[in-house]
Amino acid sequence: MEKQAFLNILNDIAPLTLQEEWDNSGVQIDCGSKDVSRVLLALEVTKRVVDEAIKEKCDWIVCHHPLLFTPVKQITPDFTVGDQILRLIKNGISVYAAHTCFDKAPGGNNDYLMKEIGCSFPEDLAGGIARIGYLDRPVLFDEFISDVNAACGYEGLKIQGESDREIKKVAVCTGGGGEYVYDAFREGADVFVSGDIKHHDAQAAKDLGICLIDAGHYGTEWQFVPNMAAQLRADGRFTAELLKSEKMKNPFDYTL
Repeated sequence: MEKQAFLNILNDIAPLTLQEEWDNSGVQIDCGSKDVSRVLLALEVTKRVVDEAIKEKCDWIVCHHPLLFTPVKQITPDFTVGDQILRLIKNGISVYAAHTCFDKAPGGNNDYLMKEIGCSFPEDLAGGIARIGYLDRPVLFDEFISDVNAACGYEGLKIQGESDREIKKVAVCTGGGGEYVYDAFREGADVFVSGDIKHHDAQAAKDLGICLIDAGHYGTEWQFVPNMAAQLRADGRFTAELLKSEKMKNPFDYTL
């Protein structure tokens, strides 16, 4: 398919105008081809994902986390991002990132996770970077923990709250969003679900009396791949071959 048509579809799914001002969504690397034939979806670009894209002869990677986020001061083989850039360009693989624009977009990361945990009609929270809404049926916190664990792929949870607390109103911020616990509390949420929650934000939640689940950055965002895949395949304009990464992996293992 034609490259500009491909980029138009991605922008329709997650408009770049929605991204946060500090973000860097959009085309990260453009190797110059006018056509798109084989696309790999991944949460982020890693050595394993680049290996996979090369092996599968992909000409584009569409990821959630930008490959180019902080300024790159050198491009050398012994620097992880530099090595990835060199290998991607050498193999003619372009990269597109849909980051906060996909978090905020209708049907994006936040809406997907809210639906998975039983909230069908979420509303925007904190300028759209998060969501809040009522569960389709109230549950006790202990059951809600199990629901979140399943929705996040059993990647490991940190929790805070009484197991018999009734949960009706839920707030979610996929990725790292501990600072939005205050917004969740002000809007009356019984529980806040996010990842990478800092110690002091967790202590604040405890003092505020709001339940908390830290499902990890990976746990709350790996769903980008099946979600984006479904949206691309549902668009009749998308005619390229689409692959979902089998090599992306949570960088953390957990132990007690």
